[in-house]
Parts: sequence; C-alpha cells; structure tokens
Amino acid sequence: MYMAYSPTFHYDTDEQLYIGGQFTDGRAPTLEEQAKAPFLNPVEMGNSNRAEVVDHLMSGPNADAFKSVYGADAFNNVDKAYDNISNAIASYERSPELSPFTSKFDYSLKGRVVLSPSEKRGLAAFNDPMKGGCSGCHISTPGADGTPPLFTDFTYDNIGIPKNMASDFLTLPAEFNPDGTAFTDLGLGGIVADPSLYGAFKVTTLRNIALTGPYGHNGYFTTLSQIITFYATRDVWPTCADPSTSAANAFAMGCWPSAEFADTMNRDELGNLNLSAGDIRDIKAFLATLTDGYAGVVPEPKNWAMLIAGFALVGGRMRSVRRRANA
Repeated sequence: MYMAYSPTFHYDTDEQLYIGGQFTDGRAPTLEEQAKAPFLNPVEMGNSNRAEVVDHLMSGPNADAFKSVYGADAFNNVDKAYDNISNAIASYERSPELSPFTSKFDYSLKGRVVLSPSEKRGLAAFNDPMKGGCSGCHISTPGADGTPPLFTDFTYDNIGIPKNMASDFLTLPAEFNPDGTAFTDLGLGGIVADPSLYGAFKVTTLRNIALTGPYGHNGYFTTLSQIITFYATRDVWPTCADPSTSAANAFAMGCWPSAEFADTMNRDELGNLNLSAGDIRDIKAFLATLTDGYAGVVPEPKNWAMLIAGFALVGGRMRSVRRRANA
C-alpha cells in the first residue's frame, strides 16, 4: 500500500542519495518491475519461467478479463503477456484502493476528528528534533501538491538492526541459501555495489504500521514498542552477550545484539534519543492513528450544508402543500 508514490529508483545528485524504487533494497526501479519478481522467485511463488505464469493466467478464471483489456491475442506472445500482467498489477497498486488515506490522522488533518491527548503528545514527540525527530525521514506533512503525508522520504538508511536468527531463510536448503546462517543481506549497498551502503534499506512508510509487524527489513522486531525503544536506546544499552538474542529477550534484558553492519549505520539521527517511557507509549499511540479505515468520523461540513438545504427545500414544499390544502 502507498508504494505507488515511491519515485522511480534514481540517484539524486543534489541530495547525494538514492531515492525511490521498490523492495526494501530498491532492486526494482518501478512497480511494474517489482510485480514481475515474486512469480519467479524460487522461495516465494516458485514458477519456473514466464511461460508457466502466463499459462496459469490463460487457463484461469481471469483470462477473459485480461483479453478484454489487452486484446484477443493477449496470450500469443509470452514476454508481452508477462509485461501486461505486471502492468495490470501495477495499475491496481496505483488505484485509490491501495492508497485510501482513511486513517484517523488523515481525518484529523481535515478537522473531522480530534486526536486524543496521548496521540497528540506522540505526534509532538515524533516531530520534535529534540526528542524522536522521526519526521526527519518519515515525513509527517502534506506534499507540495497536497498529497497527504506518506511518512517516508523514500531514501535508504542503515539503522543498525541485528541479524534475525529466527528467520526461516537462514535454514533453507543450500540451493536457496548457500550461506546458511552466515547469510547477511547487503541491502542497497549490494544493489549499487557500494560497501559504504551495506545494510541500508528503504525508509518504510509508517502508514498501517500497527498492522504490518514484524518490523525491520529482516523482521527482527516483533512489536512497535521494541523497535521504537531500539531507535531510542541502540547506542545506550549494552551489547547483548549472545548475538542471537531475540528482540523480545533483548528488550526484557535491556541490551541489543550487535548490528549486522555497524560501520555503516546511522549514528547521527538515532541510537540515543531523548525519549522517556511515556514518550514511547505516546508515539506508539500516534502510530496507531495511521491505520486506514477509521470509522469514528463526523460527516464532512459540506454534507451537513447539503442536508440542511434539503430539509429547507422539503419544508418549503410541505408548507406550500399545507397552504393549498387550507385554501
């Protein structure tokens, strides 16, 4: 959701940063290219080639709908059909259904709902550069074109997440993971062949973040409290003696395992944040306001105006009928 707003992957010469793209490491420049990858990934959907994917569609219930959009000969050329499959998926991903902007926070920006005191404090701590400073990367203001906040600048950063030893990928057969438990994800640095960017991953949107755990590029953190606390205390708490310590145990013990790529991690904007336990609770409360589908919304003012006008019109007609009846 909301990845339709991610720019095409590129290097910004002014900012001197890589921006945009798809996947957490930016390896797909566009939504179309991203959509092609899972079909053929051996540990995801596992199709052997493009022809197999096209054949599944051609023999399935969506074949006629596909031909109605791409033509009666839509399946005649495998590569063209595969491109059109990715085009169809990307077109859907650009639809309002996947970017609805219907969270409590969105409605608060329109004045149709009021955040609770805890949510307001959380937003303040989120934005305050002397506290969380989260909005430095997770932009919390509308875009220049009026687009509601996306809570990401689509750049890349190494926040120093430890290896997730509970990851299923580490124990896959050698044909899928020849490195076994020694595997490390190079992130953006591996894609652009730049060791200074090893361990850097895309700044994720925080929209719907309360629903999308586990957290971190490798799923190391299982709760929002863990990862918010990690941002605040990474460089303050001691290093766990056991590098395989889970996030839950590390959180309970007050330590964090070493980062996968400690030399390249961001030490300027996180790791020692001025956040109290109350601030962390409030930020978590604020993040919950970014969940789409919020129901406790008052009708828009214009709807009330239309309703009042409608009542006035009906009332006028009724008065006219009564006058004619009395005459």
